Amino acid sequence: MTSTDPFDALEAVIRSRRGGDTKASYVAALFEKGRPKIAQKVGEEAVEVAIAAVQGDRNSLKGEAADLIFHLIVLLVDAGLRLDDIRAELARREGLSGLVEKASRAVPPPSPTSAAPETGPLPLGHDEAAPAAAPLRPEAEKPGSPRPLPPATGGF
Repeated sequence: MTSTDPFDALEAVIRSRRGGDTKASYVAALFEKGRPKIAQKVGEEAVEVAIAAVQGDRNSLKGEAADLIFHLIVLLVDAGLRLDDIRAELARREGLSGLVEKASRAVPPPSPTSAAPETGPLPLGHDEAAPAAAPLRPEAEKPGSPRPLPPATGGF
C-alpha cells in the first residue's frame, strides 16, 4: 500500500481548480484575483503564524501553518513552479552553511564611479554621502521654538 504525500495531493487539487468556477472554488477565485492578492494572502498567513508562535498556541500555530502552506502552494502554482522545484532548491542547499548560502545571494556593493583618493577608514557613524548634520541648537534659535528638520536624504 502506498501513501500519497499530502503536499503533493494539495498541489494537485490546487492545479485542478485553476480556471474553475470562482463561485464554487476559493482557489479559482484566488487565481482570478491575481498574484498580488495571492501574495497578500501569503503575507497575512505568515503574520498569523508568527503571532501564534509568539503566543505559544500550538493548536493555532498548526492551523495557521497549514493556511500558510496552502496559500504558498497557490502562489507557487500561479508563478509556474512546482513543489518539486522547491525540493530541488532545498536539496541544492543541503550541506551549505546558511550564512554562506545567504551571502551567495547578496547583491554586491556598487563599484566606485570615480577614482576618489583613499583616505583611510571613516570614523564610526560617518557617511560621506550624508549631508552634514544640523547643529543641535543653532545660535539663532530661540528656546521653545521648533527646529527645522534637516533635508531628506532619500534613505535610512
